[in-house]
Amino acid sequence: MLSGTNQEEGASSLGSLPVLQVIGYKNSGKTTLCCKLISVLTAKGVRVGSAKHDAHTFELDAAGTDSSKHLASGAVETVLTSQTATRMMRESETSLDQIAEHMKERVDLLLAEGFKKAPYPKIALLRDHNDMESLLRQASNIKLFLSWQESLVLEGIQWQRDNGYAEIPIIFMNNETTVLQHSISLALSLLSEK
Repeated sequence: MLSGTNQEEGASSLGSLPVLQVIGYKNSGKTTLCCKLISVLTAKGVRVGSAKHDAHTFELDAAGTDSSKHLASGAVETVLTSQTATRMMRESETSLDQIAEHMKERVDLLLAEGFKKAPYPKIALLRDHNDMESLLRQASNIKLFLSWQESLVLEGIQWQRDNGYAEIPIIFMNNETTVLQHSISLALSLLSEK
């Protein structure tokens, strides 16, 4: 049985901050969509926080900086701050729930790129035929599919009907206006549930 059903309805079921996830595989357009959503939502007066899950390891700070020396010396967490910015760094994974809890007082909506296994509402980007079934196996609470292939939209709709997922809209990515309308509508609906 695939797990991509809409079993978890509310964005705020796990906390008070609405979370919308954008998921997909490498080079599916997740970051581009997130940036557009952040821009449009911010223009509407929504305070948007963002989080990105990286499947690979990365350096917290450039080697030789004071904060990297603090971490190398054994600090569990370090904060770099100035008059204009603050960056928190820790050498451990942080769950999306923990990130949402941390941001809940400062933002209206958390837009999360990745974190496929987290239970929040999701927009799933599809590059090819294999992505839909694979993402439905890995992720739950998918609310919208966006496809880069027009043929996949038609075939995907039939596949969804045949497999019990007909309630999840699937939209061709060539029409940016339609994509943004559906995506923004989903984000705003989460805010109204708050």
